[in-house]
Amino acid sequence: MEFRDVRGLTAELERFGVGVSPYTISGAEPGTHLGLPSPTVTLIVDLQDGLDLSGPGLSRRTLFRCCIGGLHTTPFTIHHDGSQIGVQVSLSPGAVRRLFGVPASALGSSSFELADLAPQLAVRLYDSVGSADSADRGRVAAQTLAAGIGSRLGPTPPGADPDAVRAWRRILHSTGRVTVGELVAESGWSARRLTGVFTAEFGLGPKQAARLVRFDAARRALESGVTPGSVAADLGYTDQSHLSRDFTEFTGHPPRRYLAERRAEFVAPAGH
Repeated sequence: MEFRDVRGLTAELERFGVGVSPYTISGAEPGTHLGLPSPTVTLIVDLQDGLDLSGPGLSRRTLFRCCIGGLHTTPFTIHHDGSQIGVQVSLSPGAVRRLFGVPASALGSSSFELADLAPQLAVRLYDSVGSADSADRGRVAAQTLAAGIGSRLGPTPPGADPDAVRAWRRILHSTGRVTVGELVAESGWSARRLTGVFTAEFGLGPKQAARLVRFDAARRALESGVTPGSVAADLGYTDQSHLSRDFTEFTGHPPRRYLAERRAEFVAPAGH
């Protein structure tokens, strides 16, 4: 669910990369599912007993109430008892700047409580979403985030290096198929300088970011039913084996195995 019910800042928030997805899952077998790498920062407001995570940077399974995770290149595992209720928010790096006044790199690659970064927003978001009717949770979350962003809009997020932002947008526009050499030539700076400002802003180098963006596009295509061979060809992978290697690095599984695991994440108990 995008910000279609929020007045005033609706179009701007969508354009600057904020998406809200309320979810209610119940009646499934207890199990796990993957929190996959993506080019957006993920914020989850859990409305049950806490989001139960293990994965990058976490020494053990950890419960979160309002969890925010930085850009990461290996998956988290989300443990559940067969039900999950909450709201998931995707934030572009620019939206992170606008909401919190820090670059995406400041979040690292692990997950932590939103209260550690923005305590007042964490309280407002949890309380407002938690007290809303189930049908209104997405709208309420959107309004709370819109108020948090306020007037911090514009072509470049406040404080961000414009060369880093241009390179990030070029990577997104090319679906990760632009080379570092092309980014350097377009920037007019040295590879060292561009890589430095890019990494300082996003926590990933340009090549790593391009791989992440292309993987995300490949995942979406595979989940929509496109065959691995077609995905590899459409997204400029050398061949299907190249796609499989990249996919395994980001998810822990080759494409067909990943799709089978995804289908098995939330299943009803036998006999239901």
